[in-house]
Amino acid sequence: MKRKDISARERLTRRGWFLWASTFAVVIALAAAVPLLYLPLNNLLGDDVSQSANEAYVAVVGLAGLVVVFCLYTLLKQRELDAVRRELERQELEKADVGTRLSELSELFRLSTALNLQLQLDDILQITVRRVVATLKAQQASIMVYDPESGLLETRAAYGLESEFTRNARQRLGEGIAGWVAQRGESLQLDSGSGMGEFSAERKQNRNITSALSLPLKVGSRCVGVLNVNRINHPEIFQAHHREVLQLFADHAGSVIERARVFDRLGSRARELEEMNLHLNELNRLKDVFLSTASHELKTPLTSVIGYAELLDDNDERMTHDQRGEFLRRLRLEANRLLGLIEDILDLTRIESGKLVLHRVSMSVNEIAHAAVETSRVLAGKRGIELVERLADDLPSVQLDEVKMRQVLVNLLGNAVKFSPAAGTVELATRRDGDFVRIEVADRGTGIPPEEATHIFELFGQGERGKLAGGLGIGLHLVKRITELHGGHVGVSSCLGEGSTFWVRLPTEAINEVEEEPELRAA
Repeated sequence: MKRKDISARERLTRRGWFLWASTFAVVIALAAAVPLLYLPLNNLLGDDVSQSANEAYVAVVGLAGLVVVFCLYTLLKQRELDAVRRELERQELEKADVGTRLSELSELFRLSTALNLQLQLDDILQITVRRVVATLKAQQASIMVYDPESGLLETRAAYGLESEFTRNARQRLGEGIAGWVAQRGESLQLDSGSGMGEFSAERKQNRNITSALSLPLKVGSRCVGVLNVNRINHPEIFQAHHREVLQLFADHAGSVIERARVFDRLGSRARELEEMNLHLNELNRLKDVFLSTASHELKTPLTSVIGYAELLDDNDERMTHDQRGEFLRRLRLEANRLLGLIEDILDLTRIESGKLVLHRVSMSVNEIAHAAVETSRVLAGKRGIELVERLADDLPSVQLDEVKMRQVLVNLLGNAVKFSPAAGTVELATRRDGDFVRIEVADRGTGIPPEEATHIFELFGQGERGKLAGGLGIGLHLVKRITELHGGHVGVSSCLGEGSTFWVRLPTEAINEVEEEPELRAA
């Protein structure tokens, strides 16, 4: 039963009690008025009729008493009926709540049943975090597995919005939130609207986490890992039944994870072959998606180029100088658009094959930011979008590949212009963020739904609004991969109807060549 329906019934109940009270008041007033009028009438009639009047008085008083008793009895029965109605409403609410819990529990235990298959540990963990995010309507989840030899909790799987913050994280028992949960074997919930107590130092100032759940994954009394689930930029916090249902699942998942670790140790070669097979299947799927998408996006500007060229060829003598100039301008724009799409495809190919080499030099982030804004002014001017720069003066030099980092910022600015309302404003800002330099690109568009923000940096993860706006769906993925090659992170903060802010964090300290080229090292 919906809450608004209950409120309407409560209003009707109060109105019914008011009508009953009014009726009883009128009846009791009439019953009391008759005896009160008796004395004046008795004096007027005289002694000769006083005996019969007394008898009538007794009858009236008795009748008034019966009326009062009847009213009280009716009131008692009405109260009993109201109590029965409230009990039925409570049972109906409880039934709906139980149905919700059973639905969530069934979804999680279907996952648990699937995990009983002999899968690799990393596959199990990835399936777990993805399904937990979907079931609890969260935006990010991660699993930290405990290594008895090193005594460390290591993040083995992370999925969702801002998952870069949790990848490769390590904590000792008793340290931080995950260490506290693993050491004590107790679940913990922290909400943005309440104090964090002893964990106040763990608050992430640059992450708008609405509610966070951390639960131990146990086998008997032994903790084998920690499951972390976060709601980011979400209007609601986790409820008590979310915590209870997830704890039941976590207790079951712990034994599944432990069993998978045993299988990993026994069949390493089989797991490697399965990983390669899964990777090839994923590449094949991405290839099919890419070919179908790229063929359409590349054909559009190429068709325009051919069409304008044929018009110029057929009507060269009849065209004025201005008309030819306009056609040549359009040809140049479509050709540049085609060239940009090809460059993105080539960059993606180089990154995925580990052949992209960064040529890094120490330079100012503000110079690259200003150059990116100037490059994007033509596109912004066509839609009447104003580009605003807010560049901090105290930024240190950073080791960057100027061309690739400008490409990152131009992609973010182009994306912001594309989804901004006409005659709107797009702002690019830089500032110091601890040991990082932070670059933010903010628009005032429609915003990104939380369920799409989770996948927006994935390959072809542009969501419904991106599909409607066109594009290959690789721009933000390139932004993410190029930034990671620089040792940085990317993310987005967005509220529906209020716009979006994409940010890039770059380390101020130089990193060695091996860390600089992780894709090259893997190749």
